[in-house]
Amino acid sequence: MKTRRFSLLTAAATVLGLTGVIVPGAADSYAASGVALPIAHFSHLLVDAAHGHLFFSGGAGTDGILVTDLDGGDATTIGGEPGATGLALSDDGSTLYAALPDQDAIAAISTDTLAETARYGTGADTRPDSLAVAGGTLWFGYGAAAGTGGIGSVDTAGTVKTARDSGSWAGSPMLATTPTPSGALVAAVQTGDTSAFVTYRIADGGALTRQAAQTEPIPDLTDFAVTADGQDVAVASSQNVFANRLRFSDLAREGTFANALGAPALAVAPDGTLAGWDGRAYLTAPVSGSGFYGEHLIDDALRPAAHGLAWAPDASRLYAVAVDPAGGAPTLQLTRSPETAAVRIIGLDTEPLAPGEPLSFTAVFDSTLSLDAGDNGQLPGSVRITRYDDAHPDGVAVPDATRVPASPSATFGTYGIHDTAPLTGTLSYRVDYSGGGHYAPATRTFDVPLAKYKPTLTLSAPATGNRAAPLAVTGQLTWPHAHLTTGTVHVVKKDAAHPSGYTLPAVTPAADGTFTVHDTPQVGSTNTYTVTYDGGTAYLPVTSSATVQVARATPALSVTTNAGAYRSGATAKVTAHLGTTYNSRTVTLYSQPAGKSRTQLRTGRVDSSGNLVATVKVTRNTTFTAVFAGDYRYAPRTATHSVTLTPAVTRTQLQWPLATTRIGATTYQVFYKSEVNMGYNLEVTPHQSTGCMSVYVERYTSGAWHQVTSRKCVPLYSDGWYGYSRALKLFADNGRYRLRGHYTPPSTGAQTGSVWSGWTYLTVRPGTP
Repeated sequence: MKTRRFSLLTAAATVLGLTGVIVPGAADSYAASGVALPIAHFSHLLVDAAHGHLFFSGGAGTDGILVTDLDGGDATTIGGEPGATGLALSDDGSTLYAALPDQDAIAAISTDTLAETARYGTGADTRPDSLAVAGGTLWFGYGAAAGTGGIGSVDTAGTVKTARDSGSWAGSPMLATTPTPSGALVAAVQTGDTSAFVTYRIADGGALTRQAAQTEPIPDLTDFAVTADGQDVAVASSQNVFANRLRFSDLAREGTFANALGAPALAVAPDGTLAGWDGRAYLTAPVSGSGFYGEHLIDDALRPAAHGLAWAPDASRLYAVAVDPAGGAPTLQLTRSPETAAVRIIGLDTEPLAPGEPLSFTAVFDSTLSLDAGDNGQLPGSVRITRYDDAHPDGVAVPDATRVPASPSATFGTYGIHDTAPLTGTLSYRVDYSGGGHYAPATRTFDVPLAKYKPTLTLSAPATGNRAAPLAVTGQLTWPHAHLTTGTVHVVKKDAAHPSGYTLPAVTPAADGTFTVHDTPQVGSTNTYTVTYDGGTAYLPVTSSATVQVARATPALSVTTNAGAYRSGATAKVTAHLGTTYNSRTVTLYSQPAGKSRTQLRTGRVDSSGNLVATVKVTRNTTFTAVFAGDYRYAPRTATHSVTLTPAVTRTQLQWPLATTRIGATTYQVFYKSEVNMGYNLEVTPHQSTGCMSVYVERYTSGAWHQVTSRKCVPLYSDGWYGYSRALKLFADNGRYRLRGHYTPPSTGAQTGSVWSGWTYLTVRPGTP
C-alpha cells in the first residue's frame, strides 16, 4: 500500500458546513522543541538514557564533546577531545567511544564521570572516523586518502588492530550495526555516483567474516542503519529510493519500506521503528505495514544534519539535529511519543437542519497509520458520542451508535447515529475516542447548524414555444434529507409587453417537491418565468428563473434603389419596404460605403404603402441595410441591397502621333516607323492604388477587328494614370489598329466597379513623313 497522509475527508467536512472544536489527545506526537546547541559545528549524536545524557561531537575545528541532559539542557563539555567525529556506546553503557581523526586515535570516556579513561592509537595517518560496537568489539572505519580505507577494531583488552577486512576500500568506510547488541556489522563508502556496501558477521573471539558485498547506484550516501531484527540494511538516499532496503544476508534489494528514506539522516529504534527524512520533515514509521506515525517538522531556515537522528532506547523520544545552510548553528529538536499516530475525527452528513427535521450524524476516523489486519477494520479502543442542546446543556450520551468497519471510503471505520433536531436553540455532538495501541486519543465537538435554509430549486422549461399555444414549466424542490411539507410557489412572468412582469396563479408543491406552472403566451420573443418558493414555516425562500423563446412570424422586408450602378457623386434613392406587422411599423435605413463604417440614413415609421425612403450621394460601392426591430408578434428582420460605383476613364491620350487621317467615318492617329515607339496613356477617376489596368490592341483585317496583343492587369500609377508603349516596328505598314483599356478594382475591398475606355484608332506608315 502507498504512504498515507490525512485524507480529503477533512475538506469534505468543511464543504458540508461543519464547525468543530478539536481537543488535543494525550499523545504529543507532533510537539517538538528547538534547542540551540553551544557548538559551532555538528558531526554525530548519541543518546545515553541510562545516565541521562546526550553526546554531540563537532568534528574538525572543535576541542571537545558537548554533553546535555535528555532535554538538551544543562550543557557541559568534555574537553581535550579535539576534532571528535564518530560516537559509540559500549554494550554495558559504561563507556563512550569517540573517534579523533586528527589524533589518529579513539578516546574512551566514562559515562559516569565524563572523564577520559583511555586513548587508543590507531596508527599514523589512519584518521579513524566512524565507530560501531558489534559482537562485543569496537569497530572503526579509517583511511586518510583515497584507496587507503579499511576497518579496524579495539577489543575489550584495548588491543588495536587495523586491516581487519581482507578487501580494499576506496575511502574511510562508514559503519553501522543494530540498535541493540548483536554480531551484525555493515560498512559502506561512496565513490562518485555509486556506493559500495559490505555486511559482516562477528563470530566469538571477534573474528570478522564477510557475508555479502554489493555496489549500488547511490550518489548521496550520508547515513544508513541495520534494522532491529538484523534482517535488512536501511539506506538514506533521496536520489535512489529503490535501493533504500537491502537484505543483510546478500545485499539484494528487498523492495522498499513503507515510506521513502531520504538523505541525509536515518535511525532505527530498538523496537524496529524507522525515522528518516521525507524531503520536508522527519518521518517515524513501522518497518512493515503502511502509513506512518507522524511527521516532525524543523524550522524553515534549517536543514537536517547527516548522522543527526537518534532514538531513546525505549522509543519514547526522537532526537534530531538540524543546521543552517552553511552547516552551522546546530539545533536540537526533541519529539515525544514519536510512535503514536494522531487520529482525526471528521463528521459527515450533517447539512444545515431546519427545526424539527430528522437527521443522521456519522463520525469518520482518519490517521496516518494504517490499520493492521488484526484490528478487524476498526480503530482499537472505544468511542462515545454525546449530544448537547438547550435541554441538555451538560450533555446526554447517545445510545446505540452504529459501528461500521473500514471500507474503501472510510478506511478506519465509522460510528453513526439517527436523531431529530430540536425545535429551538443549538445542537452539537462531542465524539470521544479513547485511543489504543499506537493511536492517540482524540476528541472533537461538532456544531450542527440549526436554522432555516434554502432547499434547491430546479426548473425545466421548453427552449421554444408557439405564440397562443399552451406550455408548461415544471419545478423540483430538493432537500438534503427528510423534510417538512410546507410553503407555496409564486410565479412572475415577464415578456416584451410586460417588462416589469405580472403575476401568474400560485402553485402548491407536492410532497416530493414537484410542481407545474401552466401558461399560454400571447407575446412572442423571450418569456421569462421567475419562480419563488416562499419556504413556508421551516425554510428560507429560494428563487429560480426559466426562459422560453416564443416564436414570432417573419415579416416581409426589402430594400431597393433606383439604379444598380452610379457615377461618382450621383444621388441614389433608397427605399425600404415593410410588409404586415403587429404593433410596430418602424424601420431604420443604413448606408455602408466600401471600406467605411455603417451610418444611419433614416429611421421612422413606414408610410401607408409600407415604404421608407432616403437619398444619399454615392461615392463608393455601397451596401444599404433595412432593419426592422420586431414587435410582439413579428420577429426582427434585416434586408440588404448593394450598388456599384462605376468609375470613369477621364482621359486617354496617344503620344507622339504626327498627323491624323480619316478612314471612313473614323479618325486615325498617324505614326511613322521612324519614330520608333508609340505611347498610350489612360487616367481613371476615382481609382484605388491597388486596382489595375489592362490594354487590348486590335487590327482590322479581312473585314473585322482581331486582337493582336494585350497587357493584362498592370497596377496604376499613384495618380491614377497608366502608360502603355509599343514599338512601331511591330505594326504592319499602313495597318489599321485600335486600342482601349479596362480598369479592374482590387479583388478585396473594392470601392468601385470596373470600366472600359473608349477605342482610340491609329495607323502606322513606313519611313518618315
